[in-house]
This record gives sequence, structure tokens and C-alpha cells, in this order.
Amino acid sequence: MRREPSPQAPRSGARNEAESSQPSEVKSRAWLGFALRVALTLAIFAALFWKLPPAELWQTMSRTEPLRWLAVALAFGAVHAVGASKWRMLVRAAGTPLSLITALRAHAAGLFANIWLPSIIGGDVVRAAWVARAHGGIAVPALAGIADRALDLGALLALGALGAALAPADKLGPAAPILRAGAVAFVLAGAAGLALLVRMPASALPARAARLLERAREVLLQLAQRPGVTAASFALACFTQASFVGLNAWLGASLGMAPGAAGWLLAWPLSKVVAMVGFTLGGLGVRETALAALLAPFGVEPAVAVAQGLVWQSVLFGFGVLAGAWAWLGQRSAGR
Repeated sequence: MRREPSPQAPRSGARNEAESSQPSEVKSRAWLGFALRVALTLAIFAALFWKLPPAELWQTMSRTEPLRWLAVALAFGAVHAVGASKWRMLVRAAGTPLSLITALRAHAAGLFANIWLPSIIGGDVVRAAWVARAHGGIAVPALAGIADRALDLGALLALGALGAALAPADKLGPAAPILRAGAVAFVLAGAAGLALLVRMPASALPARAARLLERAREVLLQLAQRPGVTAASFALACFTQASFVGLNAWLGASLGMAPGAAGWLLAWPLSKVVAMVGFTLGGLGVRETALAALLAPFGVEPAVAVAQGLVWQSVLFGFGVLAGAWAWLGQRSAGR
């Protein structure tokens, strides 16, 4: 008697075919997202250059003294070395051994990735993957990176709040209640996210997400058991972000910018927070636009603010390329 083919075979084959098509679909979505961010980046710069003639921007940027630019770039690298040590502290507190040289190279690779990936958070994924290759697990460095970014965000908001408190009332005008409401919203969102992380039942999530949630809770518990590490990390976050504010102020002084300490403390941290959203590549265009809008009440012309932002971007690009080259050469030497 002739046997009919099992009905399980077609379903299994269909499932395998669907699973094999998933990577290509993910790649297609990734490339589409990249293309959209490139297009948005170009559109923002086209609008900026239409509003602010490139010749005027270039003339303003050319006021930057070469030695000052070099000094800012070197200081930028030194501050990021402190930032890498802060992240290493969190990774080690979460239970993964990490040497200083590996942390510095991973951080350098992340700085290079920040040039091309969406927002400044893209580099966090790269440095976590770099450590995973050395220690065989990406969960701890990735989750420590999230904690590191949360501390940086808290430091930025604290500096922005300090700037808003120091700024004369007539400078902020109608923007004052908006800034206060935004700060409260960020604090409430952070508290809600922390509560969700602690209270959400893992059984309500898919298996992979449940494992990630449990690992996040383990890291959070380990950090909670080391309050000294968390406090020291937040202090370092405040130091690094305040240092970047100071470097921007020194760089802007060569272009004739004088918004005062309150203006810089308010405008630069908040413009960086906006750049974290990830609409464009590396926050390009978004940061400069936000900086110009936030510095306008302090008497800074938009062309000067955008020019300063572009000079700062040149520091990020220049040092990021050198950092990426150093990380790659170090990796090649280690692989021999």
C-alpha cells in the first residue's frame, strides 16, 4: 500500500526556510534604517547650509587656532581614557575581569564606531562586542554599558539643571517651564524603567528576552551591593561630562562665543542628550541645531554656534579615526 508523505515534512521545511530568511530580512531592515539616517543627516545639513551659508560657517570655523584645536583633541582623548576606566569599573563590578588595556582598546573602537553608527550609543555595542571576543560573553559588558550610559545621562541632566539654575530668568524666558518639565520627565522615565526592570515577571517574555532580563537583574544586584562603585562611577561621569563642557567653552572662545558658564552648562549637555536619540549618524546635525537653539537666548549667533559644533565634530572625527586605528593595530598585534 502506498504511503502518503508525512504532513510534518512540509511544515518543517517551511519553518527552516522561514528561519533562513530571517537574517536577510534583518540585514535589509538594518540597511534601510542606515539609509534613512543618512538621508535625514543630509537633509538636516542641507537645511542648515541653506539657512547659514557655508562660506560664512567656514569663515567662522577658520578662527580656530590650530594649537588650541590640537590641545582640545589631546584633552578629549585623556577624558575618554577616564571614561573607559569608568566603564571598566562597572564591568568588573558585574563580575567580568577586564584589563585596562583591553578596556581602552574596546573604548577606542567604540569611539571610531560612533562616527558611523546611529547616535553616540552605537559605539557602546561595539565596545561590548570587543570585550565579548576576549571573555566569551557579551551580556555583562553590554549591560554595564547601559549602566554607564545611564550614569552619563544622569550627569548630563544634572549639569543642565545646574545651568538652568544659574541662568538669569530673562535668558530662559518661556523655555524655563519646558526645561523643568523635560528634566522631571527624564527622571520619571528613568524611575519607571528601573521599576519595570525589577518588577516585570520574566515568564511574560520570550525565552531570549527573559534570559537578558534575568542577567540585567543580576548585574543590577551586583552594582547595588557595591554602592561605592556606583557612586564613584557617577562622580567620574560628572567629571567627564563637565570636562567636555569646559573643552567646548574653550574651543568656542576662539570663535568669539561668550554665553557664560550658565549658558554652556545648560546648552551643551542638553544638546548631547538630544543627539543620543539616534535620528542621524552619530547625532550629526541634530546636536548642532539643538546647540544653536539653546545658546540663542545667551546672545550667540546661530552661525557661530553651528560653526563651533562643527569644529567640535572635527575633533570627534579626527580623534575617533586615530583611536580606531590604534585599536585595530593592537588587535592585529595580539592576534599574531
